Amino acid sequence: MTLEPGGAGVLDLFALTLRAGPDGLELYAALRNDGDVPACDAAFKVQLYDTAGQPLGDWINGLYTNHFYLYTLSDGSTTIAACASPGDVTMTEIATMASDIAVGDVGQVVYYYSYFALDAVLIDGLTVGEVDSVTTSAGTTAYSGTVINGLDMMVSDPSVTVFPLNRVGRPLGMVSAGDTSQVPAGGSWTFQTNTVDTPGVDYAAYPAANF
Repeated sequence: MTLEPGGAGVLDLFALTLRAGPDGLELYAALRNDGDVPACDAAFKVQLYDTAGQPLGDWINGLYTNHFYLYTLSDGSTTIAACASPGDVTMTEIATMASDIAVGDVGQVVYYYSYFALDAVLIDGLTVGEVDSVTTSAGTTAYSGTVINGLDMMVSDPSVTVFPLNRVGRPLGMVSAGDTSQVPAGGSWTFQTNTVDTPGVDYAAYPAANF
């Protein structure tokens, strides 16, 4: 793994999984905010090169976060931003890579990330609680739990993304759940994800919704 020149910032990539999936190559990454400012609306980009140094393609996706900040715009209005607070771990998945790229074809992974360092105030937002691993009748593992709305407004279309982890916190895959319900302020939404093929020994869960 190599950081693209000029890409340094508060986020530190400490774990990455590159594996063959049912529809082609899949990538999962974990980054920690080692700075002293929140990293808001962050995104992660990778470029893959083959063993001869020739480019195979590049892909980008947003980074999942657990905290929410209130940001004041230049006109005096406010908006809510999803951010990785200092010390937080943020994760992402890129599971839409070309189906004709095999793991053995990859010789180098070059990554880059972007974010907004906003002068914003941390607020109560969405949290994930009471997460349990569930063994299905087929012997596979899913995750159940609740997403709690700590905001002072109703949210809609709640969802959760769960990454199974190994002992050092490396994401091994990703599963999710979501629906079209509305969650009132102070309310909660109960979920159960689809199943994972590699459960790991721990998990990281990230909530989302439309405000």
